[in-house]
Amino acid sequence: MTPFLIFDAYGTLAELDDFTGRLQRGFAQRGAARPLDVVACAAQREMRHYVAHAVEARTQEDWMALRHECAAILAASFAQQNHPLDLPDETIYEVMSDALVFRVFPEVREVLESLRQRGLSMAVLSNWDIFLPDVLQSLDLHHFFEFVLTSAEIGAQKPAPQVFERALQRAGALHPGLASRNCYYIGDHYEGDILGARAAGMTPLWLVRDERDLVSGSAEADDDVARLRTLRDLLKML
Repeated sequence: MTPFLIFDAYGTLAELDDFTGRLQRGFAQRGAARPLDVVACAAQREMRHYVAHAVEARTQEDWMALRHECAAILAASFAQQNHPLDLPDETIYEVMSDALVFRVFPEVREVLESLRQRGLSMAVLSNWDIFLPDVLQSLDLHHFFEFVLTSAEIGAQKPAPQVFERALQRAGALHPGLASRNCYYIGDHYEGDILGARAAGMTPLWLVRDERDLVSGSAEADDDVARLRTLRDLLKML
């Protein structure tokens, strides 16, 4: 049977575009220049907080609350590194919001278009807040996918079994008779993506890119899972 492809979003299709650099420049423009390593540490802490709590952002109000929490985490990290920002909370929030710019990985559109021309169906399943469809729309990717599911919509995060089960249910409703093993899950996070998909009976493909802005998981694991260096490798496999 023709495989059904389900993609992770962050680190697989897109990532933040120089989040650390944008933060550093934004704060410097407001009179709070800070060393890049300090900014990078704060950016990582903010990112980890967002990832851990994105599942809670089920409404716009939840999303706004999470964004303000992330800005507070960012400010606290600067202070903990003995580089307090001495800026109003709303200014810190503004700089962080301006720095949240996403970029599509270079090969993504070409690969998705080629897969679609081959008649393959695709979807997205990701640990993200409720606004992932809007992000994909802004990146001109949304039209490639039959559905987009987020942890916030499901109420659980990968690698929880119900996350992958919900995706399989949606795929099966669209393609009756689709076997779990014919659902390929492509992601960059070993624990969340690879182990979670495998436990659900899906066929995992681990995307281990050479370079990333903010890496979301280890690139090392003692496992024989099929690895991709870029999404172009999909075109050779399928």
